[in-house]
Amino acid sequence: MRKVDPFELLGPICTMGPLSRSDLAQHAKVAPSHVSIVVREMINNGLLIERGYVPSTGGRRRILLHVNPDAAQLIGIDIGRTNTTIVVADLVGNVLERAWFPTESSKGKDRLLNVLHEEVRARLRRFPRIAAIGIAHSGVVDSDAGKVLFWPMVEGWKDTPLRQIFEDTYGLYVSVDDRVRAMVFAEQRSGHLAGLRNFVFVYVGTGIMSAIFIDGHLYGGRNGLAGELGHTTVVEDGEPCSCGNRGCLERLSSAAAIVGKVRAELGRDSSSTLSQGAGDHFEKITVEAIVAAAKAHDRLAERILSEAAMHLGIALASVVNLLNPERVILTGKVPQASGELLLGPLLYNLRQRAFPEAVADMAVTISKLGEEAAAVGIALTAGELVLKARCRGTVVETGVHQNGDPVAATGQFEGDQASTLNSPEVPQ
Repeated sequence: MRKVDPFELLGPICTMGPLSRSDLAQHAKVAPSHVSIVVREMINNGLLIERGYVPSTGGRRRILLHVNPDAAQLIGIDIGRTNTTIVVADLVGNVLERAWFPTESSKGKDRLLNVLHEEVRARLRRFPRIAAIGIAHSGVVDSDAGKVLFWPMVEGWKDTPLRQIFEDTYGLYVSVDDRVRAMVFAEQRSGHLAGLRNFVFVYVGTGIMSAIFIDGHLYGGRNGLAGELGHTTVVEDGEPCSCGNRGCLERLSSAAAIVGKVRAELGRDSSSTLSQGAGDHFEKITVEAIVAAAKAHDRLAERILSEAAMHLGIALASVVNLLNPERVILTGKVPQASGELLLGPLLYNLRQRAFPEAVADMAVTISKLGEEAAAVGIALTAGELVLKARCRGTVVETGVHQNGDPVAATGQFEGDQASTLNSPEVPQ
């Protein structure tokens, strides 16, 4: 006999989607009768709901169990260098409210934290069932400690204990992680990564970050710093980077780098349509404007985007040779705006430099999730803290052999409906 934490059954439903009681028994290696006991308690506590049936050609109709979306509400905050997004979501990630505002990081940490507190308090007044807050940050984050170690190119954030600040202020569960890991969490919950065990998720926006998954698990390294792809050297003795290194990928392929190079060259290239459209207001030029110009065959825009893609392909070739992933998923403003304009030269350089065997059947794709992905992902991460806390204390003795196999049980699962084989009521 062993004790079952209800989250052993609830967790798979969170990550895999709706499951039946028999699915849970097989997954957790727990006797069906005990699954029914735990499930009944979670339904009574409002954590699970029953809705729909598993497709079947006969026999008992197996009811599907879902996480109850109304069990709690969550706040998700995504702090980017340019903009900050805030959402209120239910427990399965449906967005109930969304907003964004300029981060204005140059005005200091205290000013941004004050704005965040105002935004959080406003939502607590409107959504009384908020139980947790998730904060995704574009700096270098120690997720275990819940703090920002530092923020490249932004002063004043060294060792900022974000989790402690928000826990102490609101008395709610708080989760803190970096933006990319939060985005991956949203991707996983959406089902877009189903079946993938070894992959690399790369964010290319104002900065460049990545998350590495090995055998289905996030690889964080010794202290959670694995994945800082943007601060790997691509050009020896290249331009200095805010991290103290030179020639970093972030200085070559990020949105900030692309826009900066275009702005710097416009004064010398008056033939560009970007120069003609912006006049003397080069600060108004965006990645989206550069992509639009490249699609119209503007030579400057095409060249700058191609160079950025080339350097990104070179960096990813090293990643592929080192990790041999099944897929590389790109997200962020640059790949989502540029699409094939980026993928073409990126794939060419990747395939030129990586082992042919490593890239032969490896896909490089662009995420379909939008700008809210990190905010929703970190909200769901915080939601898991709520679920785990509500599951504590609901531990049931289960019949499990010492070898881990479930004890056989007679009869049917509580809640499953018996039906006659080939009955018209049974989905065929």
